[in-house]
Amino acid sequence: KWFNDPEVNVTLDCRLPLTLAKTEEWFQNAVTDNSRHDFIIETLDGEPIGTIGLIGINHLHQIAECYCVIGEKKYWGNGIGTIVHSLLLKWAFDELGLYKIWATIHTDNPAIIKIVEKLGFKIEGTLRKEKYIAGKRIDVLRIGLLRDEFKPYNVKGKQNA
Repeated sequence: KWFNDPEVNVTLDCRLPLTLAKTEEWFQNAVTDNSRHDFIIETLDGEPIGTIGLIGINHLHQIAECYCVIGEKKYWGNGIGTIVHSLLLKWAFDELGLYKIWATIHTDNPAIIKIVEKLGFKIEGTLRKEKYIAGKRIDVLRIGLLRDEFKPYNVKGKQNA
């Protein structure tokens, strides 16, 4: 339901509608793909509210692409995105030994831009008029974070010293 919600999907790159059959096929491929790690984001009460992960993990070059979707809109804007990104990045650097995490983000998504800036990501380039979304062309930013640039947040949403 999250990916088929137009408000959620506007910043994603998914072909709609996303059916249960397509989702099950994706899941079967994902569980055997060693170049990715996918996680469900849950509230403390166990309610699933989103998904986050790493894809295209390249152990030789120690890099991966990250993604995050907070699908339950009632949780937008309260700092969860910053905290879950921080947890994922800490795990990627400390446990997987990655050196760099990168992503692409839409320039019309100020919430994610704010999150990634807090965590230390740098804009590495602009892909001009890269996507056609909701009847208009938009720019996409390629962002990157090196291990020594990472500014982790703790679970209370505070910058660690």
